[in-house]
Amino acid sequence: MSENEISASAKTAVILLNMGGPQNPDEVHPYLKELFQDRELLKLPFQKILGNIIAWWRTSKIKKRYAEIGQYSPTLKLMEKQGEQISRKLDEIHPETAPHVCVSGFRYSEPRTGQMINDLDNAERIILFSQYPQHSCSTSGSSLCDAYRWLHNQNDQQLQNKISVIDQWWDRDDYSKLWAFLIERKFEEMKKRHDLQDEDIRIIYSAHSLPESYCLEKGDKYNEEITGSFQRIDKILKDNGLKHEGALAWQSKVGPQRTKWLTPGTPDVIAETKQKAILMVPIAFTTDHIETLDEIDIEFKGYADEVVDHFARVDCFNLEEKFIDLCTQLVIEHLNKDCTSKIRPCCINCEGKDCSAMREYFRSTPVHQTA
Repeated sequence: MSENEISASAKTAVILLNMGGPQNPDEVHPYLKELFQDRELLKLPFQKILGNIIAWWRTSKIKKRYAEIGQYSPTLKLMEKQGEQISRKLDEIHPETAPHVCVSGFRYSEPRTGQMINDLDNAERIILFSQYPQHSCSTSGSSLCDAYRWLHNQNDQQLQNKISVIDQWWDRDDYSKLWAFLIERKFEEMKKRHDLQDEDIRIIYSAHSLPESYCLEKGDKYNEEITGSFQRIDKILKDNGLKHEGALAWQSKVGPQRTKWLTPGTPDVIAETKQKAILMVPIAFTTDHIETLDEIDIEFKGYADEVVDHFARVDCFNLEEKFIDLCTQLVIEHLNKDCTSKIRPCCINCEGKDCSAMREYFRSTPVHQTA
């Protein structure tokens, strides 16, 4: 059976929400332009104009960064394989809602979320599954608002009644244990390869940063959820006997220079390291993309080489079997709860045009609610 036939016959459709990424040089500028013109991601004065200027300014730099890693965004191919494995496992474990299909729905590149909803509208239920474990208005919120706008324009009550959302799963024990498993695996590998002791390795958890005002003034809880993730994971490691120092840092600050971002920055945390080795954990990411393959593996390694003898990064979840199991379990729990949507409430000082309407839309049927 072809992929189109599988999609057409699906009883349960799962769409994995992510930003996506450019697949070739021609897609870099359109991708960046849409990204920087998205006010849910980054608020700029004269958004359309300044967003386009920043996109043009960064296009050549981003192309060079992709050249450094020898490929364009691997996110699509990785997530296609994730989807195949998740749908196969769902069919095996939860046959009562089979056949399942699991696909990607991207915010700034193909395949678009709305396009995938349209392709799967014959399914009995469609689950939008955020691949951002920690909810931020700039990531989960933007992707869900994008889906809401597409659905709202369809004005199709029958389609709306099929839609539900899985969001905000950073505080699950199986999520924390998965990170701990991957960290311990790389930690022991570093010790053995370089003849190190636990105390010789500093674990730095690096998350994508946000402007400080988003969290401290507007009320986005992303920084608290990242901090909570770090604390939960590091506690598991220490309970398991690792004797190490753990530190949280913030990366990928892009925008006007006068903007104050969450601190400390990852380069600063690297620079202050006193140990012999650094093990970097991309705590906010589930799947490899340019910020892991280039910013961490190349740029941050360059900084680290000046202060430590050894540097390594913990693998993203990618096709790790335990991650496929985690995603499958999240979907099954969602199905067993009648596909009840739980989305974090609006920020206390919400500035989003569609945030409130999006949340109302996804909770407007009896089985949907906002946490």
